[in-house]
Amino acid sequence: MRIPDDPIPDNLMNGNPLVSIVIPTFNRRRFVCEAIDSCLAQTYQNCEVIVIDDGSTDGTGDHLLAEYGDRIRYIRQENQGPAIARNRGIWEARGDYIHFLDADDQLVANKVETCLRLFLQRSDIDVLHTYYQFVAGDGRTHIETSPFPSFSDDIFCELLRLTGNHILISSTMIRTAVLREIGGFEHDPDFRSAEDWDLFLRLASKHKFYGISDRLVYRRMHDDMLSDDRLQGALGRLKTVENARSYGWERCMSAEEFDRKLAARHHVVGLNWWKLGNRGKARYHFQRAADLYPREARQRRLFAWFSRFLPHQSMDWTIAIARGFRRLTGRKRRG
Repeated sequence: MRIPDDPIPDNLMNGNPLVSIVIPTFNRRRFVCEAIDSCLAQTYQNCEVIVIDDGSTDGTGDHLLAEYGDRIRYIRQENQGPAIARNRGIWEARGDYIHFLDADDQLVANKVETCLRLFLQRSDIDVLHTYYQFVAGDGRTHIETSPFPSFSDDIFCELLRLTGNHILISSTMIRTAVLREIGGFEHDPDFRSAEDWDLFLRLASKHKFYGISDRLVYRRMHDDMLSDDRLQGALGRLKTVENARSYGWERCMSAEEFDRKLAARHHVVGLNWWKLGNRGKARYHFQRAADLYPREARQRRLFAWFSRFLPHQSMDWTIAIARGFRRLTGRKRRG
């Protein structure tokens, strides 16, 4: 959906609301200046840029203070993960709205103005997200990007049914009061992936989202991305689904469907631990998956047994055996 180009009413624009742009960073000295520069170049200028340095060891702090001085607010803390770094930004923010931006991403020049325009026109909207363009490590070369994910008004159930987060945190602008009302991100230093999915589920359970299909963020793809850590990603998605037990999932699916979803997340964590050679943790998660969803327990126990004795290189044919077994038992039930 595209935002209308109607002018912002003078009585609202004259208020000149402050927007706080929160950038968490950890050893991103080579990228973070481009992120900051994109904030300082916004067409809407009443923005404060808050950089939360999450314990960087690459000289980020000295570099930023020398480069920007008092044009940004630089805050350093011990390394506690992106969720806690963003929380620090939420509570330090002075603005009426908070825009998140990861240190390796960049905003298109009219990003803040576009979001603010809609916020000022629509008092019922609390969370705005826009689309993005994948770019290469140089921050400029475009990479093929899939179509914009369109959600219905019941975005909570749609987000919950997904296997991960489909809204880019760097594309979001949110009313500060709403973020503080729900307590921000979960305060857990071990929650280092999918913490944004968890936040969006809690927000969507109570507040209205609105998506804009314009590509107003450059999402940089490079070799040192946190999202490439498959185990952390799997653990984060598992934690998010576990947390969703208290978010009102009952209006979206049956208890059996929810348990199947949770079992699948345990299974993926088990695969990752097996690949890393931790057989004990792999078996634990395969067994948890079997206990949660008895209909697929035999296949999960097969993985638990194989992971006890066989190397992870056997994973592919273990999966093939499990799929064949599932097809066979499915035919027997239908027969």
